[in-house]
Amino acid sequence: MLKKPSRFRNIRRGLALLLVVMLGGTAGFVALEGFSFLEALYMTVITLSTVGFREVQPLSTTGQVFVIVLIVAGLMVMTYTLGAIGQVIIEVQFRKILGRRRMVREIGALKGHFVICGHGRMGQILSQELRAENMPFVVVEGSAELSEDLREEGYLVVEGDATQDEILAEAGVTRARGLVAVVSSDVDNLFITLSAREMTRESNPGLYILARASDENSIQKIRRAGADRVISPYQIGGMRLVQALLRPTVYDFVEVVTQSSGLDLMFEELAVGEGSSLVDTTIKDSGIRAEFDVIAIAIKKPSGRMVFNPGPEYVIEAHDVLIFMGDKQQLARLRKVLA
Repeated sequence: MLKKPSRFRNIRRGLALLLVVMLGGTAGFVALEGFSFLEALYMTVITLSTVGFREVQPLSTTGQVFVIVLIVAGLMVMTYTLGAIGQVIIEVQFRKILGRRRMVREIGALKGHFVICGHGRMGQILSQELRAENMPFVVVEGSAELSEDLREEGYLVVEGDATQDEILAEAGVTRARGLVAVVSSDVDNLFITLSAREMTRESNPGLYILARASDENSIQKIRRAGADRVISPYQIGGMRLVQALLRPTVYDFVEVVTQSSGLDLMFEELAVGEGSSLVDTTIKDSGIRAEFDVIAIAIKKPSGRMVFNPGPEYVIEAHDVLIFMGDKQQLARLRKVLA
């Protein structure tokens, strides 16, 4: 299979021809008219550029014929080079337009995805982890330059201010599974949360909203605006530092099962559907441990109450959310049974 020619090959060829013409013109003026190198270069440049400055010295008949040939050759090379440059510019812009239209269609077809508002340090980590988990998501970013970089990396991006309803609508918030507000300003995160909650109150009431707050005073405000959970990176960072200091082995264990370390061991939360065969079954009789080789660490009740380390006689009920630790493949099998 032949290698696809580079889009810049014609430009490079044109520039090389232009250099050859300039060198040939300079050499011709030196040989035919006896000009110095600088005078010959000067005559070549003003001839090719057609600026119309005066000649260094009156030209002989041979020199005049040479200038005619030089002008014709220069115009041909310049036309070729400028045409190649124009072709590349049009091609790049055309590709961008087609790419953005295709991206709009892809975003419009998404359902049950995540919307990440802001692609700073936290947004970048979120995007990388969601991509590693093969979860669909859309990034909302206000920076045009960063948005273009993200598109080239293969991300679905909506460029604009995430506090604006039309931008959130374009990102498909009314069809999304969750929204994450991680822009740098707490005020903007509050507005994003408020806008998203109001937009989805009827069309998508189950939207899960996670927001970032730097200021301790902003946490309650953002939560009252409609966020399901508000995260303070400084508070979480401080707690992790304490764990690493006081309980380093526990810290290492949690790092293993929560980071993308290449291991198959992980934590997972699985909801029990009403039609699941495990409803009204005790953990002992469910066969979870024997058949799937996973450990039930805790159970979250629909009321929000958390049951830690459920015993073998605990009865699994519909809408319970079981928190397991185990192998990824086994957890995937168990997810189908619980659903």
